[in-house]
Amino acid sequence: MGSWKNLVIRIGEKCPEYGGTIDLKDHIDTCFAAVWRELDQSSHDILEFLLQCAEQLPHKAPIYGTLVGLMNLENEDFGKKIIERTHTNLQMSSKVLQPAALVVVFVTLLSSAATTVDEEKGNPAWQARADFYITCILSCLPWGGAELMEQVPEEIDRVLVGVEAYLSIRRRFADVGFSIYIDNDRTDKAVNEKDFLEDLWFRIQDLSNNGWNLDSVSRPHLSFEAQLVAGKSHDFGAIVCPEQPSLPSTSSSITFGKQKHDADLKYPQRICRLNIFPANKLEDLRPIDRFIMEEYLLDILLFLNGWLVNILHYVSAS
Repeated sequence: MGSWKNLVIRIGEKCPEYGGTIDLKDHIDTCFAAVWRELDQSSHDILEFLLQCAEQLPHKAPIYGTLVGLMNLENEDFGKKIIERTHTNLQMSSKVLQPAALVVVFVTLLSSAATTVDEEKGNPAWQARADFYITCILSCLPWGGAELMEQVPEEIDRVLVGVEAYLSIRRRFADVGFSIYIDNDRTDKAVNEKDFLEDLWFRIQDLSNNGWNLDSVSRPHLSFEAQLVAGKSHDFGAIVCPEQPSLPSTSSSITFGKQKHDADLKYPQRICRLNIFPANKLEDLRPIDRFIMEEYLLDILLFLNGWLVNILHYVSAS
């Protein structure tokens, strides 16, 4: 692996959060200088590698976003290519993307989700896809909600109102798992508890009520804000959601169940939070901080599957 790749993949790991002593700003500056030197000869490789790192090491996404923002200052074409390359993946966490363009993406997903669960115009059997779209919207907000509320407050408020309306008409997802015995108490408890999406909405509401302030997401771009504000922002093209699956010609519980099964296979649902920490370790955690911590852990375990030493290193630093 080239020296610039080593710097990119290990960026931030010498800062105090990982037990090091180097200031994060200095580490980002060093990495930027190394990548910039290679840009003319390895532009495509750098673009692909940065996106791969941001996707597979999401706990460093704010750092990679800052790095992309710095490169956009020197080479606007590279910043534009980053946006174009990530268009279909709906991923970007830097100052390169216009906030209003991201809201348009949210509105598109929200509109499709609301149509899906509409009894008259949609196909409620595919609620799993609608829930996935809403989860995508809400999961972005811990990382970008503060900036969106600062720059496009009315637009993001309308998105949140739309999410609340969607949650009021969707069916609650309850899954008690397999059991060979009938346990009415357990079933009643599962039905009455929040499902994953409702729980996430509760956490986002708590974050909003606290002014979108949180400590569990790093904001390295603030150290470079005076530079980044001078960079050019790029538009994010319109997205098109897949066509609504047609309702079966003959409606029955069997055909509905088959379509629901197909949707669940394509868009698997998270049914609960992780229960891997002692209760006394969670007492001081804000609701949104637990969500962020769990997302980091799940992504790290997925990316570093089998690399036990690296898993322990990243988990201890998250």
